[in-house]
Amino acid sequence: MPSPDSPAALVASRDEAGVGPEAALQVRRAIYCHDQLTPSDMDLVFSTARKAGRQPCPEWTAVFCDALSDYMVHQNHPADYIPQDKADWLTARLADNGGISSRTEFAMLIDVMTHALGVPASLSAFALNEIKTAIIKGRRDAITGEDHPPGVVTSGDVEALRAVLYAAKTGTPGHVTRDEAEVLFEIAHATSRADPAFDDLFARAIGNYLMAVNLHVPNAAEALHFEKWLDEKDSLTSFWSRMLHRAPAGESFLKVLESPAQAVEADLARQDADDRTLLSERKNITASEADWVIAHLTRNGALSSAERRLLQFLDAQALSIAPPLRALIDQANMATVASGGR
Repeated sequence: MPSPDSPAALVASRDEAGVGPEAALQVRRAIYCHDQLTPSDMDLVFSTARKAGRQPCPEWTAVFCDALSDYMVHQNHPADYIPQDKADWLTARLADNGGISSRTEFAMLIDVMTHALGVPASLSAFALNEIKTAIIKGRRDAITGEDHPPGVVTSGDVEALRAVLYAAKTGTPGHVTRDEAEVLFEIAHATSRADPAFDDLFARAIGNYLMAVNLHVPNAAEALHFEKWLDEKDSLTSFWSRMLHRAPAGESFLKVLESPAQAVEADLARQDADDRTLLSERKNITASEADWVIAHLTRNGALSSAERRLLQFLDAQALSIAPPLRALIDQANMATVASGGR
């Protein structure tokens, strides 16, 4: 028979009425009574979450978000990079219940992603597709709690999309991926009405995919390598000793030190020049990129307001645009003028 304080007993003590502040505190104490959160702790958290209902108390939401953020994000080596196996585990736990089923689960997912330095693309894709499902099928209580019919993008939906699109995806910080851009087009085509903020988010996100420079940031392996280097670096004394022994005969010690400093400055200057060149190149919409955009814009006939906003954005921001897309933009501009700017 399990102890009254065991995880099994704690779960069994929850009733279908939900999880109140006292029960939330009990769970917090049970999972944080040792150094590291364990898979058994996560079983307790998810079992309790299933009994918490769709509108749990704020105390339970806080426990749920804290526990998952600690387990998924901070309790790794290196810290703050979500490994693929944990991302797979979380999406499987959520999928077992038919996907995100409450605002608490969505709040937890956003909390996990925004606290991480690196998020596997599969986790952000799962979150984005859950929002798409909520918009298209009308599962409002699972994401924003709003009561709207299917096929309408609300302001709450826009903020949910923004949070996922610009989470710290591994290898693509602040950069919208092609898969994410595809989901945005699917939302634009499947909805009949949208909050005005969606048009701007859509245009900027697709423009980000086409033109933004994807600056490199250290991934988990690189961060681990850097940590090892810090642990193994020489003392200041041995560094100076090595530098003195390397000084060629007759050459001043200051001259020896000058070369590394100059090398660093030269590397930074080259990197800055490369970044400027890359940024300039990325602002040119190539023929293949133009074909991709046109294929998505024309597959459902008339352009939506979000798609018209995208063409305006590209017209204003791109340095050059491949002829087929340039022609489509000019055509849209003429139609706008003919309609009196509507």
